[in-house]
Amino acid sequence: MRADVVTSARWVIPPLIFLVLGIGAGAETWRFSADQVFSTQSGDNPRTTLDGNARVESDNMVISASHLVLGGKDYKNISGENDVSLMDTERGITVSSGRFDYDREAKIIRFREQVSLIDEEKGIVIRCESLNLQEENDLVIMQVSVRLIKDDTVCRGEFATYWMNDNILEISGRPVVWRKDDEYRADRIHVNLDTDEITMEGAVAGALTTEKNEE
Repeated sequence: MRADVVTSARWVIPPLIFLVLGIGAGAETWRFSADQVFSTQSGDNPRTTLDGNARVESDNMVISASHLVLGGKDYKNISGENDVSLMDTERGITVSSGRFDYDREAKIIRFREQVSLIDEEKGIVIRCESLNLQEENDLVIMQVSVRLIKDDTVCRGEFATYWMNDNILEISGRPVVWRKDDEYRADRIHVNLDTDEITMEGAVAGALTTEKNEE
């Protein structure tokens, strides 16, 4: 792999680069590579742009895209677009989208455009147009055409909050939950994805299908 690198000092550096990125009292090492690397070091606002097969990774996270940018003081922001993929080995999830922005200081990752989150261990697939992952709270906030699928349960709405540790979903904005042949509608629906318990608030409606005992 070849890296063309442009910096304010005209440095030439290898394609696989190690950065120690510090936030507050902590620091972590991120490795990055790409077909082309353009780097500008200017005071407290350095900026490194990765083009073509761009990839950055730490001990528990791998991010790839066609275009990635690392910027801000201590490189506290990582953003990217086109074929974005983020694998979080600590949480066991993979997220893909059209573009994303990672604020390492606030510990919030924002995904936009055709977002898909897959948790293979829990058997959960989430699709939406806007997803924020709050790392400190293990909280996922979703908007626009939200759909969550787990086994025979399908949840749909315009807004949703997912507590990853508790495996609980709250969905609103014309929410609907289908479980096999049953259907649930309300103003707000809570689903415990571990116990399959459903709690509904507001104008509740639904349809339950029972099997007829022919005997």
